[in-house]
Amino acid sequence: MIPPRPEPLAQPRLGLLWFARVAHSWLDALTVKSYHMLLGQFRLPGMRVFVVNDPAWVERMLIAEPHNYPKHRLMHEALEPLLGSSPFTTNGPLWQRQRRMLDQAFGHARLGRVFGLMQQACNDMQARLQAGTLDVDGAMTHVTADIVHRTIFSLPLLAQEADTLFGAFTRYQQLAQRAVFLKLLRLPPLWLNRSKQRQAAIIRGFLAARVRERFASRSTDDEAQGADILAGLRSAVDPQDGSRLSETEVLDQICMLFLAGHETSASALSWCLYLLAESSGLQQTLRDEVAATTQGEPLQAGDVRKLVQLHALFREVLRLYPPVGYFPREAVADQVIRGSQVRRGDALLVFPWLLHRHRRFWVEPDAFEPGRFDSQGSADPPKGTYLPFGMGARACIGAGFAMQEAALILSTLLQHHCLRPAPGPAPRVVGRLTVRSADGIRVQLEALHAGAAHD
Repeated sequence: MIPPRPEPLAQPRLGLLWFARVAHSWLDALTVKSYHMLLGQFRLPGMRVFVVNDPAWVERMLIAEPHNYPKHRLMHEALEPLLGSSPFTTNGPLWQRQRRMLDQAFGHARLGRVFGLMQQACNDMQARLQAGTLDVDGAMTHVTADIVHRTIFSLPLLAQEADTLFGAFTRYQQLAQRAVFLKLLRLPPLWLNRSKQRQAAIIRGFLAARVRERFASRSTDDEAQGADILAGLRSAVDPQDGSRLSETEVLDQICMLFLAGHETSASALSWCLYLLAESSGLQQTLRDEVAATTQGEPLQAGDVRKLVQLHALFREVLRLYPPVGYFPREAVADQVIRGSQVRRGDALLVFPWLLHRHRRFWVEPDAFEPGRFDSQGSADPPKGTYLPFGMGARACIGAGFAMQEAALILSTLLQHHCLRPAPGPAPRVVGRLTVRSADGIRVQLEALHAGAAHD
């Protein structure tokens, strides 16, 4: 099965029409050669850009020498209105301090401690679902936002709140994508920055009210007894100077965790549901695995690691549709990469999207084949070719969280429903801040009953 993918260009194209297409989706810029090359190069007004597909150089940039390849300044400009000063936008000592504090917060709110909160959100999702056509993007955004909201604040997220936040972030993604490409062309962003600020204010205002309420109602001593991530952030102490995070700093970290935590998971899970709807046999295999693991009881935290086939599905979906399709970095010194002279300030792009589908590293790279990740699958791909959560010091702090979340959501769905393809065209893949479908994803949802899984 070859699931939806953008058709690569035969040759690179330039001109205003091409840039307009790329401003809509960066996937539209990729060529056939992009999936074969180890190093690519193109020029923009005032900027040279290198696409690094060499796994050895990917490891060097992300693991061995991340300080020599900080996040590109354009990433800060794209995300700062929304995420403030947080690990998605910072570099150097400031990033190191924030990561130390986040590590403490995640240690405080361990996966086992928040499992029950995740399960409650999945039970509420199940109560919302009805037979018929399912808006997959909306449903997965709601449940993942509810999960991360509960694990941060110990409070559920209401449907109207989820819809408001989803709409604001969808608009923010579109505006940010266009603003970045105008910046690359050295054109003024016109009204885009103001519009971006308005959407960011909707999201940050909602989260700021939650944070402000906690600061007003609980002391840091009270928070030390709490089990959620906000309690962990307020309790965290920098081991180097003994400082704590201010309310503004806490808000920035919460914005980053909330947006990154729910949007990336919602993206991956939406593609999971689409592919499951197209694969009734795989649905039943996974349903049988969940039943054998749980023996009719609710899924427990210790059961998650036993769902080998379900994890294989999720890993394959993360390969085909990595939520964050590229990582922008900046060279801090002149150097030579694979024979090409790279100057200080040049942009270096690491593309999980390309590495995960690279013709040199994968067999049938565009095919949907979860078996490549199960215990019977082929040998692991070369290091540096599979990085849905990044690699090295900047690897996603919530990778374990996302895997546990996916297991709970998918097992809940499979225990109660069958998924069927919905009429209409296949989803159209677009690359913005995350990899999504341009017009959403829809599937037919049927209540599971005797024999339904084998119809």
